[in-house]
Amino acid sequence: MLLYFFLLLAAGGILTFGIVMMKIAYDLPNPFEFLITFFSASLVILIGGVLCLGACLRLREELRKR
Repeated sequence: MLLYFFLLLAAGGILTFGIVMMKIAYDLPNPFEFLITFFSASLVILIGGVLCLGACLRLREELRKR
């Protein structure tokens, strides 16, 4: 059960990193750099969100078994 809390914490960190990258993308003056950073930040946010959802669902299943 403790493993799922660590996974949730790590996924939250990845999600936060993606949000910070998105903020940085909007501050870039070059449109090409903006597009590259925007899409990479979107991918990082998507991965972090999926990991958060997976950790939450596994944690819920673990708590339901107990």
